[in-house]
Amino acid sequence: MQTLKQLLLQTVEVNSQNASTSKTVKPASRPFVIGTSGHIDHGKTTLVKALTGVDTDRWAEEKKRGITIDLGFAHYEDEQGNQLAFVDVPGHEKFIHNMLAGVAGMDAVLLVVAADEGVMPQTREHLNICNLLKIKTGLVAITRIDLVEDSDMVELCQEEVAELLEGTFLEGKPVIPVSATSGEGLTELRQALSKLAKQIPAAEIEKPFRLNVDRSFTLKGFGTVVTGTVLSGSVRHDEEVQQFPQQRSIRIRGLQAHSQTVNEVFAGQRAALNLAGISKEEIQRGDQLAKEESLLTSYMLNASLTLLEDVSSALKNRTRIRLHLGSQEVFGRIVLLEGETLSAGKTTLVQFRLESLVSARHGDRFIVRSYSPMFTLGGGMVIDPSPSKSRRVLHELPERLRRLHAGDENVRSAEVIYLQSVKGVIEAEFSVRSGLSAKQSAKVLQLLQSQQQVLCVDPFSKRYLHVEHVERIGDFLSKVLTIHHKKFADREGMSRSELAGKLSLIFTEKEVEILLKYMVKLGKFLQNGQYFSLTEHQPQVSQAQEAGLARCLELIKAGGFRPHRRTRLLEELEMNEKEGVAMLKSAVHSKRLVRVADDLYYAPEQTKEILISLKKYLQDNQSITVIQFKELLNISRKHAIDLLEYFDSQHLTIREDNHRVPGSILASNE
Repeated sequence: MQTLKQLLLQTVEVNSQNASTSKTVKPASRPFVIGTSGHIDHGKTTLVKALTGVDTDRWAEEKKRGITIDLGFAHYEDEQGNQLAFVDVPGHEKFIHNMLAGVAGMDAVLLVVAADEGVMPQTREHLNICNLLKIKTGLVAITRIDLVEDSDMVELCQEEVAELLEGTFLEGKPVIPVSATSGEGLTELRQALSKLAKQIPAAEIEKPFRLNVDRSFTLKGFGTVVTGTVLSGSVRHDEEVQQFPQQRSIRIRGLQAHSQTVNEVFAGQRAALNLAGISKEEIQRGDQLAKEESLLTSYMLNASLTLLEDVSSALKNRTRIRLHLGSQEVFGRIVLLEGETLSAGKTTLVQFRLESLVSARHGDRFIVRSYSPMFTLGGGMVIDPSPSKSRRVLHELPERLRRLHAGDENVRSAEVIYLQSVKGVIEAEFSVRSGLSAKQSAKVLQLLQSQQQVLCVDPFSKRYLHVEHVERIGDFLSKVLTIHHKKFADREGMSRSELAGKLSLIFTEKEVEILLKYMVKLGKFLQNGQYFSLTEHQPQVSQAQEAGLARCLELIKAGGFRPHRRTRLLEELEMNEKEGVAMLKSAVHSKRLVRVADDLYYAPEQTKEILISLKKYLQDNQSITVIQFKELLNISRKHAIDLLEYFDSQHLTIREDNHRVPGSILASNE
């Protein structure tokens, strides 16, 4: 049975009772996270214990079998004050999935090779995995030198290791013979680790907080605790974060980093988070904790995949695989976006179609293993964390993804926006899809806008469209206007509301306004008040139509404030309903008539005169009823009701029970 002290040392747990004395650890003082790797029974756990004094084998089964099954954690402070945090991973081939859960967030790797056995299968596989995940640096410890009687064996092992490291990130790095039992070489190893610790790059503080959960458990008196390496950003005590891929909000009750209770944890630190309102069964290894909207969740990923050189056969399209992303393992299939097979040692673009949700950002690294039997196939980088389902014949997609993968910052950013088609992308989502920080995203988007590569269609939500898609929208609206002009040759154009209705499924009214304004500015359309037309359009009215409209206006004006209803009006004009309705619509469109109700029309000067009378009445009275309005104009009750309802729709008056009170009428110039 472990003591509470041992548990705290190994798992870096939370002690929220000391919150009043907690301290904030500065990003600059973050620990150096180093992961062990290597073949089973090569002395990784024993070496970590010799360096730190902590036995990372936590479980009885591990003690019984003498192998590490799950992840273990330890840390120590060197003589220079550097904090070194160790993630001890299992070496057995059956537990590679546990090893992969601990790799994310490592600053360096400590590759362990036993002198009495040399390079073994899991040595190669672990190195391949670390190489594919783009771990930057590390070193090699040749262990168990006390078990080798002939010193030449150590030299032979060193030569074998040097050959193994050629072309990898560990080529040229220190290779140090050690004995955890006698202590030989431990001083040199500690010195080498301290040198590495000084070389670690600055933490990604500017990006949102993110942590891959590698352990979840309940600690008596605290509740649910999770551990992991903080990949980016920072988070404070009592803040809320999102659990991904579930997208559930969780409050952080307490924090600890390397056995110290703190108010805040930063990128690069091994941390334990005490979570409120959630059981350990509801959050497991593979989940992520991150700031809201900082990850995208999907069943698909577009990615660049490199197949290992020692894979025995080519990878076929739609092969079922195991994807390891962060600390998560999911099943799925690989869709090759180019060709039907991928040869060993080659790189191509793929789309993962997964059986479970994953959450990711652009730039995330992953490992692919075979479904059965299990062995490492390759790995690569997420290019698009939430793509649409792509047909492999879509010829432009691979080239677009290549630019998104390998282009400079501006090229990548433009491609991110292009790939979202006409729906565009908001700034927060752009940051996830590009892998940039919020600050970097704002700067890049401003530059792209100034270069007229993108258009901001909503300054409030900061939604951006690629100009090529804006042009597509313009082409679509041009076709709409062409059809409208052919059907209604006598009309000036389409109203703003009619045109906006064609885009209402995708864009808000405000976004449509900006799009139309942009297209008018480019000279694609003409605007006259509320009406839009193609630049070459000229309204065409026949002499007969013009004569009919002139006669219609005469009859309406002759009726004073009580003009004929539509049916009687068309009878007087000797027009059929289809012809007459078309004429009336055209007259309303050209503002020669005002449509007050479905069957009631006035000349503009008539409505102006009515408004003058109504305004004068409301200046002297607080309100007006239908009866009072009827008597004011000497019109029928039906005419009075239609007129008042029309004024209500224009916000000139406001209905309150049976009364109308002034709206904007008193502020009008009528």
